[in-house]
Amino acid sequence: MSALLASAPLLLRRRGALADILPVVAFAAATAITATVVGGAAAFVGRLPSGDTLPRTGEESIMGFLVMCAIIASVLLVPSAVGLGGSAARLSLARREKDLATMRLVGGTSGQVGSVAVLDVAAQALLGAVLGLGVHLAVSPALTRLDFGITPFTTADLLMPWWAYPILVIALVVIAVGSAAVSLTGVVLSPLGVARDSRVVRMSVIRLLLWAGLIIGFLVFMQVGGMILGQVADGMLTVAIMILFVAAIVASINVVGPFIVWVTALALAKSAPTPSLMVGARRLAGDPRAGWRAVSGITFALVIAGFLTMIATLGESSNPEEAMMFTAMTTGGLLTLGIAAVLAAVSTGVSQTARVIDQAPRLRAQHIAGAEVGQLHRARIAEIAIPVGLSSVIATGTALLVVTSFLGGAPSDPLMAVQYLACVLGAYALVIAAVLVGSPLVKRYAVRAV
Repeated sequence: MSALLASAPLLLRRRGALADILPVVAFAAATAITATVVGGAAAFVGRLPSGDTLPRTGEESIMGFLVMCAIIASVLLVPSAVGLGGSAARLSLARREKDLATMRLVGGTSGQVGSVAVLDVAAQALLGAVLGLGVHLAVSPALTRLDFGITPFTTADLLMPWWAYPILVIALVVIAVGSAAVSLTGVVLSPLGVARDSRVVRMSVIRLLLWAGLIIGFLVFMQVGGMILGQVADGMLTVAIMILFVAAIVASINVVGPFIVWVTALALAKSAPTPSLMVGARRLAGDPRAGWRAVSGITFALVIAGFLTMIATLGESSNPEEAMMFTAMTTGGLLTLGIAAVLAAVSTGVSQTARVIDQAPRLRAQHIAGAEVGQLHRARIAEIAIPVGLSSVIATGTALLVVTSFLGGAPSDPLMAVQYLACVLGAYALVIAAVLVGSPLVKRYAVRAV
C-alpha cells in the first residue's frame, strides 16, 4: 500500500496544461450556469404576489406565468449543465487509463486505484466549482441591466441564498465522484484490456424505444390529458405535467443520440466512398457516446432555439400587461438561448479537444503508417460532421414536435424559419470553432511522439 501511494503522484502526473485545464473549465461552466439559472428562477419566484388580493394588475397579474417560464428554462438548462460536469469527470478519468492500469500492475487493488483516481477527479471538480462561483458572482450585476418589462432585478435578487452555494459545490463534486466511480468499471478491471483497448461497444434499441414512448405519451397527453385532468384538478397540474414531458423528451435526446450515431456510423463504415469518411465512421462506431457528447450541447441549443421561435407567433400586445409579458418572454428566451450557446460552446470545445488528446497515440500510429496530416484532418471532420448532421435533424424534429403541439398546427410565420435558420448557422459556427481549436493538435500529435 505504501509503495502504491508513493507512486501515485508519478503515475497520475499531469499530461500537459491543456489536458488539465479542460475538465476544470467544464466544471467551472457547469457551476456558473447552474448557479446563475437557479438564482434567476428564484428571483422570479420571489416576485410572486402574496395573499389573495384580486383583481391583480401590472406585473402581479403575469408573474405566475413568468415564474412558470423561468421554471421551464431551469428544467431545460440545469440538467444539461450538470451533465457537463459528469462528462468532465469521465473525461478526466479516461485520460489516465494507462496510468491507473500501471498502478494495478505494481500491486494496487481495484479499491486503492479507484480511490486515487476518484480523489484526483474530486480535486479538479472542487477547483472548477469554486472558479464557477466566481464567474457567477461576476456576471450577476450585468444581468440586472436586462429589460424584462417589469421592475428591474437587483444583484441581490439574482444571487442564491448563502447556504445554497456550499450545497451546490458539494453536489457537483459528488456528481463528479459518482461519474468517475461508474467510469472506473471500464478502467481498473483489467490492465491488459486497457492496454489493448479491447472494449466492445454495444448499444441497445431500448434507447430508441424509450424516446419514442415519451414522444407518443406527450402527443396523447396534449390531445386528451387536459380534458381528463380538467375534471379532477386545476390547470396548474396540467401545466406541470406538460413541463415534465418536455423536460423528459429533451433529456432523452442524450439517451437516443448515441444509439442513432452508432447505427449511422456502422452503416457508413461499410459503405463509405472515401478512406477519410470510413476512418471517421469507424471511430464513431467505436465510441458513439463520446461522439454524441461532442455535439449534445449544440443539439440542446437548437431545441431551445426552436422553443424561442414560438414567441414570434404571439403577435402585438393589446394592453400593458401583455406588453410586459411579451418583453419578458423575448428577453428571457434570448437569455436562455445565450446560456445554452455558452453551454454548447464549452461542451463542444472541451469534447472535441479532448478527443484529439485521447487519440494522440492513434494519430501518431496512422501518420507513421503513411497517412498524411491532411487525411487525418479530413477523417476528424467526418467524425464531427456525422453527429452534427444527426443532431440537427433530431433537434429540429423535437422542437417542431413541441411547438406544433402547443400551437395546434405547424407554424406558418416565415420569421420563425428565418430565426431558426440563423440559430442553426450559429450552431455550425460553434462546430467550426471547435474544429479550429483542436486542429493544431492533430498535426502536433501526428508528427511527433506522444
